[in-house]
Parts: sequence; C-alpha cells; structure tokens
Amino acid sequence: MTRIVAIFIASFGLCACNPVANLEEAKDKIDLYQTHYSNSELEDMYAMTSVEFRRTSPRADFENFVSLIENRLGPIETTKQQGFNINTTPAGTVTVVTMHTQFEQGNGTETYTFIGSGAGMKVQGWQVNSNRLLITPEEMATLNAAEQESRAGN
Repeated sequence: MTRIVAIFIASFGLCACNPVANLEEAKDKIDLYQTHYSNSELEDMYAMTSVEFRRTSPRADFENFVSLIENRLGPIETTKQQGFNINTTPAGTVTVVTMHTQFEQGNGTETYTFIGSGAGMKVQGWQVNSNRLLITPEEMATLNAAEQESRAGN
C-alpha cells in the first residue's frame, strides 16, 4: 500500500510540473501579451500580471513603461524564442522565456517571467532591452533643465 501511495505522489508531482506543458503555456501567454501590446490594450496586458507584479508596478508606472516602449520601438513585427528556464519548487513554478523581438523601429530582447502553471500562470515580470530605449545626451540635458526649472519654481 505504501508503494502505491508513493507512486501516486510521484506521478502527481510529475504532472504538476511538466516543463514542456509549462513552456507551451508560457508561449501562448507571450503570444497573447504581445498581441495586447501591439494593439495598445494596456488593460488586457495588466490583467495578465500577478498580484506581486501589481504590488511593485502600480498601474500608472506600468502605463508609463508601456508608453516608453511603444514610442521608442513601436508594434511588434516578428518574435522568436531565444531560450527558457523552468524552476519548480515547493513554493511554485517560475518560467522564464527570452524572446528576440523585431519591433517596427528596432530590435530588442524581451524577457518574460511567469509564476504558476496552467491556466493560473501569470506574468511576474516583463523586461525589454533595446538600444533604442537608452537615453541620449540631448534627452538627459532636457530632463536636467526641466528638473532645475521645476526646483526654481518651488
């Protein structure tokens, strides 16, 4: 009887943390997230995020970030998976997928971090790296001048 219970527990554990299923679910979530991004559907993007994501990235901060990405890079034209990592612990499953993405105005690397599995999988983090997101010296000068002007007005 103990052997049957052990086999059942091991089988359940393997089903609960199937890396192939987790990767496929993450890819489906990425497709949907990128569609929402390219259609400027911020509400839908934000709805896909985890409670922890929302705790550290309030709605206004998220909207500012997406606005920056949209203005500097534009909509997504093509995307291709570069790599992934899946880590399952007693605390849960974390899936990280890296995508090479060609945006309308340049290319970049997107890193998606998901928490959970199956239908309950949520976006825990979304990083976008691109040279087009770097601030130029001219932009820095403008920001500094605006900040000094603001301080003088107070």
